[in-house]
Order: sequence, then structure tokens, then C-alpha cells
Amino acid sequence: MHVPVESDRTQEALEFPARCLAREERKAGVTKDTVTDLVYDLRAGDARSDGFYLAAADFSDKLLAMVDLRAGDALRRYGHYVQEVRKEPARSLGEYSIELLTLSLAFARYGEAAECAPGWAVDVARGLFWVRRRIAPLKPLADLLRAAITRRFLMEKIGMDPIRNGLGAEASAHRGESSSLPLNRLPRLIKWLQATGDFEQEAARLNNWLGFLLTLPGAEASRLIETAMDLFSWFQHEAETALGVFSRGVPKFLATEYKSRGCREDQIFCRKEPVEYHLNMVAAEIMNRGLRAEFERTPHKVVLAPMCMRGRDAWSCQARSTGMDIECVGCSEDCAVNRLTVRMRRLGARVFLVPHSSGFSRLLARWQREPDTGVTAVACVSNILEGGYEMRARGIRSQCVLLDYPGCEKHWRRTACATELNEERLVRIVAAPGSL
Repeated sequence: MHVPVESDRTQEALEFPARCLAREERKAGVTKDTVTDLVYDLRAGDARSDGFYLAAADFSDKLLAMVDLRAGDALRRYGHYVQEVRKEPARSLGEYSIELLTLSLAFARYGEAAECAPGWAVDVARGLFWVRRRIAPLKPLADLLRAAITRRFLMEKIGMDPIRNGLGAEASAHRGESSSLPLNRLPRLIKWLQATGDFEQEAARLNNWLGFLLTLPGAEASRLIETAMDLFSWFQHEAETALGVFSRGVPKFLATEYKSRGCREDQIFCRKEPVEYHLNMVAAEIMNRGLRAEFERTPHKVVLAPMCMRGRDAWSCQARSTGMDIECVGCSEDCAVNRLTVRMRRLGARVFLVPHSSGFSRLLARWQREPDTGVTAVACVSNILEGGYEMRARGIRSQCVLLDYPGCEKHWRRTACATELNEERLVRIVAAPGSL
């Protein structure tokens, strides 16, 4: 009698979707949701997003080589600082590179908005964010007040103009001024990021950079910021060339659907420019590389999938809830979550549903207490960097897979549509060491 081995289970998981799709196509009256006007789309007209993952990997290699050439020594010193002073476990040089770009993007995109925002408004918004995270009955009121304060006081001057913001070597020459100004502005920028509620983990990383920069002589800190801004300018241009095809829907979304909205709690979160999507895309690739070895050593695997994958099956979903755990019970054979659950079960992994990104932190507390479990999180591009930073901070052995496109009506669409992911990518992440 043949005894299944790991390779058999992996092959079964790889072949399973073809059988499911063939069955669906035979069923009368059942068609896939027609999805148009997507904010981003990793398939870019193809049947699957394989091309995106190849492009992201190639561009990540190019990016890491450029950052190492321009700022490698500074990143190694920063890594030593966070390990020795902040008592943080070592991270890869690639992850520190993403942090450096996060710093420069935050300055370029939000630096002037942070400068213009009244201090009292920033403090009130930070307090309201604390309330909405910890006092559930007050969350609707807190969000309403945060939305009003954000629209009136925090959003002015959001833009993408490093010269206007006085950043980078070229900007300093243009203004004829010292470039030490950004370092003085960093504490205010960090508070502004915290006040929005959308950059909690990014603000924590920037706080580490603030501490490190303050250990350097002023001129050296200024030169490092200039280098970071120059790298960001390079990244913005090169990423558009390499990854712009996957974010073509962003400008249209901002000019139409977003522009027609009123005062909403997610107005900064949804206002991101293509360059922010591109940074998150390469961050997913680079952070996966840095965490891959630890993830592969874990004997147990789980997948955290967003509720938006259910699509039209959401209204009849009978998922079982046990405390914080929500698991598919297979009530609809056509549901993407059901298909994913079956595939992962064949690999010995469990699938849990995440109701919304706001519940992600509470869900992670469990896996933080189970170091022998590797967690693969599925999320849209806009959420992936924040979630990746948080899992890293909690010491969770993790990987991530991007949704091919966003579909929730809470943020992106007036009518929700079922989201998808590259299931073969997920299978290879979960299946076995060295399978990518």
C-alpha cells in the first residue's frame, strides 16, 4: 500500500484548484464575479499573478543592491544600534533598507502635513485612536471625531514634493539652506503618523531611526537623510517602471471614487499614491526573504485569510467561531475560502478568517504565544507593510501573500467583490523548505 509522503501532499495541493475550477465551469448559472475598476491588480491582464512575483523579485534585487551601495555601512550601524540599544533581535539588511525608504517616503509624502497640523489636533487624534482601540462601545464616536479632525486639520499639505518639503541633497542646494531641518521635524512627523491611526508600526520604526540619528554628529545625520531622500527619488522612478503596470488603477480611484467621498475615518489610508503601493509590494518580497528561514523551521503552519475572499458567499457564510478563531466549515463548495481551506488541510495547515484588519492585532496575540507555529498572512497591498512590521515586532515566524486585488466595500468599492490570491504561491510558501 502506498503511504503518502510530503511530495504527494504538495502535488495534490497543486492539482486541486484545476479540479475545482473545472467543476465550477460545468455548473449551470455559476460564473466568476466580473471585477472592473480595481485600485491595483497584480494579474495585470494575465490569468494569474505569477508575472508580478517575478517582477517584484527582480526589482527587489536591484533595489537592495542600490541601497547597499549608497547606504550599506549606515544600515549596518543602524542594525547594531537597534540590537544593542533597543534590544531588538537582528533583522536582515533588506528589512533595514525598507525602513530607510519608509523614513524617506514619510518625509516626502507627509512631512509638510505634519508641520502644518496644529499640535492640539494631533494630540486629540492620538487620544481618540487610543480610545477606539481599547473601548469598543466608544469606537463609532471616536472614529467620527477622528474623521472630522483628520479632514479639517491633518490632511492639509499632504503631497509628494521633496523639494517643496526641503528634503534631500538636491532640495538643500535648491533652497540654499542646511538639510538638518528634517531631523528636527522627525518627532513631529512621528506623532502625526500615530495620530492618523494608519501608520502605527511605521511610526515605531521611525522612532528607532530618530534615536539612531541623534547618536550621529549633526552633519553625518544630515548626509544620511539626504542619501535616504535621493534613494527614495530613485525608487519612485524605477518602481514606476518595474511595477507601475500593477498599480494603474490608483490614479483613477483617487480622481473618481475617492474624490466623491465625504468625511471618513479611512480618508488618509485610502489616499495613498502609487509609490506607496510599490513600496509595500517590494516590502512583502524582502520581508518574506528575511523571515523565510525561521518560518520554515516551525513544525505547524496556519494561514490568516481575509473575510473579503468569500465574495457573494458572505451572506450565507456559516463559519464557526471559537473565541477569536473563525474557521470555514465548507458550507459552499464554490467559496474561495472553502477551496483554500481544503488545499491547506492537505498540507497540514489550518486556515483562520480575519474579519478586518482592525482585528488583526488581537488575533496575532495567540500566535505570539506559540513560537512553534509559522503564520502566513494574506492581505491587500495597503495593509501588508503595517501587518508585516507588527508580526515581526511580536516575534512571529511569518510570511505574507498579497491579495491579487482589493475588493472590500469598506475601503475600495461601492459594491464588494470576492478577492483572490495566487494560491500556487501560497502552497509553495506553506508546503516545504526551499520550495520557492
